[in-house]
Amino acid sequence: MALLFTVDTVEDLSPHMRRFTFSGDAVGAYIATGQFPNIKIFLPHPDGTYDVPELDDPTSGTETVLRSRPELHARVRTYTVRRYDREKNTLSIDFVLHGDEGIASAWAMRARPGTTLGIAGGGGRHIGQGDHYLIAGDETGLPGIGDILDNLPADATGTAYIEVAGDSGRIDLTKPEGIEVVWLSRDGAPGGTTTLLVDAVKSHELKPNTFAWASAESAQVIAIRKNLRARGVDRKSMLVIGYWRRGLSENGYAKAANHDRDLKEYDDHEHDHDHGVGAAMREGAAHLAGRLRRRRRT
Repeated sequence: MALLFTVDTVEDLSPHMRRFTFSGDAVGAYIATGQFPNIKIFLPHPDGTYDVPELDDPTSGTETVLRSRPELHARVRTYTVRRYDREKNTLSIDFVLHGDEGIASAWAMRARPGTTLGIAGGGGRHIGQGDHYLIAGDETGLPGIGDILDNLPADATGTAYIEVAGDSGRIDLTKPEGIEVVWLSRDGAPGGTTTLLVDAVKSHELKPNTFAWASAESAQVIAIRKNLRARGVDRKSMLVIGYWRRGLSENGYAKAANHDRDLKEYDDHEHDHDHGVGAAMREGAAHLAGRLRRRRRT
């Protein structure tokens, strides 16, 4: 499914995080697919055009169009659905703001109510069940952390470590009473250049039946996974994914390392629900087909 969402409202959660809430029939159609927690966005050119006339026509075979045009793949990004409302046909996505460094941030800096955004499928794995939760992420993982905290059981216990550039990066989060949120400030240091998040995980006391979730820069998630495995956390009791790598675009990172996934963390799951255009693009294009190649080897 490929759709055009329309921005309804814009809210600055912090100087570094902006929430866009989309509304309309296209949003309702997406919600009905159940493709959560992730969503694939298809970004327009700076002038707002997409070069895909078939977009927003469910009968057009847009998936085939995108799959056959590799030049479009660089305009696809993966985000977390922060929240949605089936009755109101609304859906929110939080964007990290870092100027014009990337096309997604550039879009978020300029988008206003009425601006459109292409949607190219979605999916992903939800956090698993545990008696205790260890959650860790930087700004890019913050929307995912917010979604997790919103949906954990009311009696859940654990700790969420969140690394941000500075105190101004903190945002309000709804959470179970038994979850402690610990903010880690880089004091202005660039993302991915400190060991704050890794050190926090290393010093965290693991309790029996802990489920660990982490998303941040590549080097950080590799170190976090290594530490958790060394301390006996089973692969099926963790979900650790790199959201970005310094010096690479999302597509470049996917090609180089498939976001540092360990597919054994997915063995207890039938698949990771990545459907629609996003899946078709990766499976149809060699430079985005990391997941398909691994499936063929297993």
